[in-house]
Amino acid sequence: MKQILFACFFSLLALLSTNAQCVLFGKVIDDKKESLSYVTIRLLEKDSIFIAGATTDSFGYFNFPKVNKGEYILALSSIGYTPKNLPIQVNKEHVDIGIVTLPAQDVQLGEVVVKGSSFIRQKDKVLILPDKQQVKHANTGYDLLSNLMIPGLDVNRQTGTVSTLGGNATLYINGRKVDYREVQSLRPRDIEKVEYYDNPTGKYANDVVSINYITKKYETGGYVSLDGTQTIGYLKGDYNMVAKIDHKNTNYTLYGGANMNKYDGVRNEKTENYLFPDYTVHRQSGTDDSQVKNNQEYMQLNIQNQNDKRTLMGKVSFVRNDAPDNYEIGSQRYSGDYEGEQHSRNEIDQLGLMPSVSLYGNFNLSKTQQLETSVTGTYIDNTYTRDYTEDNFLSYTDVAEKFYNLDVNVNYVLQFKHQNSLTAQLYHFHKVSMSDYTGNNNYWQHLWTAESLLFLEYSQRFGDKLNLRFGPGLSSLQYHLHGDNHVSQISPRLRTSLIYRPRQNQQLLIGLNIGNSFPDISTINSVDQNIDMFQIKRGNPNMDNAKLYMPKLMYNIQYKTFNIQAMFYYLNVTNAVVNDYYIEDDLLVNSYRSDANYHNLAAMLAVTWKINDNLRIKANGTWNRTMFTGALSESCNNLRASLELNYYWRDFALNVYGETPQKEIAMSSIYTRQYGKYGASISWNHGHWGAEAGVDSPFTKHNRIRTDLNTSVYNFTNSNYSRTFQQTGYVKFTYTFDFGRKTSRAQGGVNTTINSAIMKIE
Repeated sequence: MKQILFACFFSLLALLSTNAQCVLFGKVIDDKKESLSYVTIRLLEKDSIFIAGATTDSFGYFNFPKVNKGEYILALSSIGYTPKNLPIQVNKEHVDIGIVTLPAQDVQLGEVVVKGSSFIRQKDKVLILPDKQQVKHANTGYDLLSNLMIPGLDVNRQTGTVSTLGGNATLYINGRKVDYREVQSLRPRDIEKVEYYDNPTGKYANDVVSINYITKKYETGGYVSLDGTQTIGYLKGDYNMVAKIDHKNTNYTLYGGANMNKYDGVRNEKTENYLFPDYTVHRQSGTDDSQVKNNQEYMQLNIQNQNDKRTLMGKVSFVRNDAPDNYEIGSQRYSGDYEGEQHSRNEIDQLGLMPSVSLYGNFNLSKTQQLETSVTGTYIDNTYTRDYTEDNFLSYTDVAEKFYNLDVNVNYVLQFKHQNSLTAQLYHFHKVSMSDYTGNNNYWQHLWTAESLLFLEYSQRFGDKLNLRFGPGLSSLQYHLHGDNHVSQISPRLRTSLIYRPRQNQQLLIGLNIGNSFPDISTINSVDQNIDMFQIKRGNPNMDNAKLYMPKLMYNIQYKTFNIQAMFYYLNVTNAVVNDYYIEDDLLVNSYRSDANYHNLAAMLAVTWKINDNLRIKANGTWNRTMFTGALSESCNNLRASLELNYYWRDFALNVYGETPQKEIAMSSIYTRQYGKYGASISWNHGHWGAEAGVDSPFTKHNRIRTDLNTSVYNFTNSNYSRTFQQTGYVKFTYTFDFGRKTSRAQGGVNTTINSAIMKIE
């Protein structure tokens, strides 16, 4: 019976994938009447949406075997020849467009090689032309990026996390760095192409990998867009509105939104051992009742003016993030030298208000010079209150913080004549926090931190196969906590890589990055907070600057409809910041130290396969070994695999994904075992309307995260259960109303991440 059902299912898929389609063919020659081989040919819809790609054979012939009837644009290009766009109409079974002539041109074009579906390998990036199916069945910039199925890139459409083996990707729109809300509000229909920098250079050189969305440009009209997502299983909603008007070279965008999150908290089952010098305490605790609640609202106004020589943009935003009435009620059973049963209540309230102003400018100084600048200023008003009781024990903390943040970035790029270039980059990050702690422990804290980075990067190509990038840099780090010593550190930095392309469809990269980082500002303090009757949490203002060393080896190949990436990666962090536990006055102190060394060795193989226009598959396998040496001695091996499938049919799209369980030792030195993930979604898109419904872990009721810590004075094992990672579902609706001409989606957005230097106990 099962075999019959599977046979029927795959027969139905095959039937749905085959429509009445036509064959389009022709021949390309030069102005000397000679056949042109390896000409890049793209079949586009009238609005320039990519349908399919092909190349001419050694005799100049090409064909598209499966084309639906309709009107299209045929775009032809080849190195050393003038590109040509031809409007064509497919209205019969076989369409012969005849002979197309491409005249020779004197201008030397950049290296462009088409392999596979819509992936085009260029000298410094991969250019991806989204096809009709990928655009139609996406409602946000994250949806489209997920549909592209870039090997080695993991896209979480719900959280907006885009990551690769070496870390998170940095996202851009038309070359300007953006955040979650900006990509979330980006309309796929307005995206012309996507640039993927797997070895970022120039202005992107400070990124692990870079994603740059190139959008269409319009001069008139506007739109209003609404979207809403509601989770099924617990209360969680996200609702947004965008209104945009384009007028010649200027566009105005106003958008805002709200989201909410409320569920019955996190349930913990925890076993702890306190190993004091003269006695030992064992504690078993559990959660009887809890609640997590968060509300967020945001608004922003963007104004952008653009012409051929420069782009100017300003934005003003306001974000309110409120987390009131969060609590956990638990019971504790003590044994050993201290015995008894007690009950506890932990209440936490947080509120953050964040207005910000951002200015951006990009100037084309000449054909060979470009200057880019950005300045962002932010003011944050944070409050944090924690009230913990355990029978007769009471701990109370109330913190009011004023937080100021200034970020400045300047990029200058100079192109030379001999396939070489020079890039100069300057970054400055300045943060000031003033916090007033009251309650069991009264403190006034004033902390400022500043880091300046300077890079000079030289890039040189040697023929068609070799490319060298060498980018030395310098980091100047300073911070000062009131009442403590001023800290000033100078660290060398380096970004270098060598790329070898044995063939046009292959690339081998060897790279080395040397960097530095400093402790999170919420740990650089001398504040004490009582966690419970046995523990206090304490900051440490005297930690070293961490040094990072990251060599990597990466190989890419594009073969027909396959895209494959293999990568080996090693990260060594000296002076890594980890948790520190020690005994002081019959109390366990949870603080931080920076004399550990962190090692992470990883290998990855990722494959994407476009089976046909309707069915695409992405598979990924990763092995990594994590170790601590020096102050800690811990190790962990992990093997992770994931699989994703996209199937498109008319106005519908089906997505199915799965991921194996994994385990790791975080930089905090806590050992974590994660559950496996799987789910599916189905979406419908037609015209200006879109709808999507999905499920996560539909057959799982008891997903848990286990964490462990083992030190000489304290150890614990905790099993963490939350409604958020059990079987849940969601529904999403989108609607866009266009007026005037079609316009591009807003290139602005709201950074809703509110920073803080407050040391918190969650």
